[in-house]
Amino acid sequence: MIPFLKKYWIFLLIALIGINYAGFYLLKELIGISDVLEHVESEHVIRKLKQKDFLYTLFVDAVLILDFSLILLLLFVAGRKIVQLIIKK
Repeated sequence: MIPFLKKYWIFLLIALIGINYAGFYLLKELIGISDVLEHVESEHVIRKLKQKDFLYTLFVDAVLILDFSLILLLLFVAGRKIVQLIIKK
């Protein structure tokens, strides 16, 4: 897997940026949906908006989990490198 990452890291970085951009866009949409839900009276529209809200929330949560796991992975790799440097000295 590491050779794959070394070869295609730029494409993975672009994909990660795109996923984060989509997550922030959907987060903005969630704010709009919450505002509209306060003023809507039709049960059908409320149900539809709540379904949209649920799906958008799932995607935003998945993006946050992906980001935090990537941060933890980078911290782990950096810590491992630091420990290897300390042991070599």
